[in-house]
Amino acid sequence: MRCAIYARYSSDLQRETSIEDQIRKVREFATRNGWTILEEYVRYDQAISGAALAGRDALNALLADAKRKPRPFDRILIDDTSRLARNVAEALTMVATLKFHGVGVSFVSQGIDTMDKSARQLVTINGMMDEQYLVGLGDKVRRGQEGRVLKGLNPGGRCYGYINVPIEDPSRPGKYGRPAVSGVRLEINEEQAAVVRRIFQMYADGQGLAMVAKRLNGEGVAPPQPPRTRPLRAWCPSSIREMLRNERYRGVQIWNRTEKQRNPETGRKISRDRPPSERVRVEVAEWRIIPEELWSAAHAQIRAVNEKIGRSRCGGLNRTENSRQYLFSGLLVCGDCGSRMVIISGRGIRGYVKYGCPSHRYRGVCDNKLTIRQDRLEEQLLGEIETRILTPEMIQYTLQRFEQELRKRLAEIREQAAQSTQLAILHKERDVLQAQAARLADAIADAGHSPALLSRLTTAEADLTRVEREIATYRPVDVAASVEEIQDFVTTNVMQLRSLLRRDAPTAKAALMKHIKQLVLTPEDKPSGRVFKVSGGIDVAGSNVMPVVAREGIEPPTPAFSGLDPSRAITLKTKDESHA
Repeated sequence: MRCAIYARYSSDLQRETSIEDQIRKVREFATRNGWTILEEYVRYDQAISGAALAGRDALNALLADAKRKPRPFDRILIDDTSRLARNVAEALTMVATLKFHGVGVSFVSQGIDTMDKSARQLVTINGMMDEQYLVGLGDKVRRGQEGRVLKGLNPGGRCYGYINVPIEDPSRPGKYGRPAVSGVRLEINEEQAAVVRRIFQMYADGQGLAMVAKRLNGEGVAPPQPPRTRPLRAWCPSSIREMLRNERYRGVQIWNRTEKQRNPETGRKISRDRPPSERVRVEVAEWRIIPEELWSAAHAQIRAVNEKIGRSRCGGLNRTENSRQYLFSGLLVCGDCGSRMVIISGRGIRGYVKYGCPSHRYRGVCDNKLTIRQDRLEEQLLGEIETRILTPEMIQYTLQRFEQELRKRLAEIREQAAQSTQLAILHKERDVLQAQAARLADAIADAGHSPALLSRLTTAEADLTRVEREIATYRPVDVAASVEEIQDFVTTNVMQLRSLLRRDAPTAKAALMKHIKQLVLTPEDKPSGRVFKVSGGIDVAGSNVMPVVAREGIEPPTPAFSGLDPSRAITLKTKDESHA
């Protein structure tokens, strides 16, 4: 019996030696049974919850290996069912999938062998207990957090302007030989608190979010924490906005505002707002940093700005209705700092919108102040994409794929028509009507002229004509003589790529995102002025990446399948010559 091993521990509260202990127990089990451990298939996941399969690289790799032919191993040995999953549905699905591919799972501690007939019931029972453990653990954590909130302690996390001070309990041992921590209290960090008060004052005095962020960045004030998605660490309007609405700065703790729910399809957790009735509000006077008068003044300014301006920014991938019409939003990157280029101005007298670097516009930490109108950028990029794609090789490739898919679809239609229940009913009805008409004709021949029989025969013949007409609509389509028409259709439409992309912007944008990872816009000085040099690639045929651009101006098109130069780049003009 060739065996793989899987082990897992869930958090830093557990010891890493937990993996060693699990593997040791499993090896002892294999030795007792005379089974062979395949060392290349000893896998483990560290510090990952068993609530979902997503993110568990070791287990996913084992599942993929189990589906290979020939099968590389016969069994997966696991310490107990909770190491496989703490979700009954996923545990049963994995066990059933492995069994289908001829791989059994042995849960050593519980003595469960999934190749046995009673294994499904045993996995279900143990899986329910494993899943309930997580539910109970979550309830206990929330209960403990609520207790800390009611005592005026910090339930978790860090907040700019404060220092987390652990409260140690000498009567209980904790990690690393230290006393256990029974809670965390907040103490005001005076240096950061002064920055918080200044932010509130600047905003109350009428300075916008971007202006406040730029001033702080310009003065070198350290931002709250390193960014998770931005390449630069800097103050930004969004962080200023959240700070202005954080009631902790006025000495009020609001807990239980959101809850995290796991998406059953992706395994990722998302935060959702809880009803106001479920939120816990506690006043903690020693937390106050902002006087009530300053808080009121800042929030009066927030209301005034919302009433006057409302949401003014647009862009990104699909966050707003406008952004769905911008073909390249979400694909453009600043070549100087790596930030995502966004719409930073527009809707003016002529209604033009412009792309620019948000790290320059809203944070003042990037020197790239060059902007480009959205319509000019799209016109030039689409023109260059046309040039790169509309080669004889690519048109021939497109033609072949189109014809293959068309013939495949027509074959499906023919098969569906042949097997159609409605068509079978029509054929049966035609047979009945033909037989009925024949009987009526024989009756008339035997009995002579009869108005009643003639009327019935006329009706039957009319019904027969109708049924035959309906059957005729199910005739298969013959495209054998239409290849030239297909070629003309494909060629004509490919040559109109730009107009096709603009016809349905949201659909075209989704298609572009499948083939373009990102386009980097780097400002560059030319004799005619500053321009954007664009670099990036288009995956046009699954694995062949075609460069978009050339270092000096626009070069001739590159063949789609050979000799690609990754350094090539195009140059975008940011202004019309007539408006220079």
